[in-house]
Amino acid sequence: MTKKNKREPSRGDAIEIVRFGKALPNDLVHQCITNIQHERMSQLDKRSLSKQRMAKYLDKAKSLSNSDAGSARVSRAQNSLLKNHENLVKKNLAEPKVLGGIGGILQHNQIRATIFPPFDYDVIIPSMLTGNAPILEGTSEKNTGKMSLSAITATESGFNGGSMYTTVGVYFHPPGRGTLRLTAAPTYSFQWWTNSLGGPDIVRSFGQLGLTVYGVDLASQSIGETSGIVTTAASEFFSWDESPSDQIGLDFEFDVQTAPLSVELNVNRNLVYLLFVDANVHVEGVGWPGSLAGAKLSVNVPYLTYDFQAEQVFASF
Repeated sequence: MTKKNKREPSRGDAIEIVRFGKALPNDLVHQCITNIQHERMSQLDKRSLSKQRMAKYLDKAKSLSNSDAGSARVSRAQNSLLKNHENLVKKNLAEPKVLGGIGGILQHNQIRATIFPPFDYDVIIPSMLTGNAPILEGTSEKNTGKMSLSAITATESGFNGGSMYTTVGVYFHPPGRGTLRLTAAPTYSFQWWTNSLGGPDIVRSFGQLGLTVYGVDLASQSIGETSGIVTTAASEFFSWDESPSDQIGLDFEFDVQTAPLSVELNVNRNLVYLLFVDANVHVEGVGWPGSLAGAKLSVNVPYLTYDFQAEQVFASF
């Protein structure tokens, strides 16, 4: 009688073992990340509108005097600027290319895992300021590690602004006290622009790509508290924040390969940790004629690597 061979453990099985727990509910992950993003947005809105100024100035519209405000020359200049904005709105960013990688697991007072897509979760959070509605678009795919987000001010006269925020990530429940390090090296493409006719008009284009770890207290979530986030660590791959008054600003770059970036914090078994790459774009403007802004970011996350180093415990005799 032939004996059936036992199924050999797969790499996926091993990774699940070192996570020491089941996946977190999607609604809990979404709520935790939403809470912290709202805190970030609150801080972002309080920052000064005085930022780096661009070297490229308006040519025709700026040189015209106030007496020419209703002339055909002003109208043509403003129409040209508006056309430029509309062309940028229609342009799609190509997905950044990703280099291959190798992963593995090591366990000797240390757990090291490199996770390739599919990841555990993805989150998309749009946010709007008061006023007219901006154009906000975003996708986030845990199965591929790809994120695409765009924020563009409305052309209708009146203040408007908003943000699009996305994440892809994994969770980890440490078996005890120790040090946790998260590492990633995404590729990205970006494009931002601003059109401002000057005066007191507000204009802003902001974008950020970061690496974040949140420690979540599940006990507080179970009794209905609004935020179970206890500890965080974060670092930034790339960002821009532009608000050039009375100028035209524009910048873009494609297929940018980041160097590996890490964040580290002390952890314990009482918390479950959310580990992810997050992307954020934000715009503000007052419509046209006045000021317009756009921000686009496309990200590809090929892997997430975490290292857990257990705290050494020495017995005394």
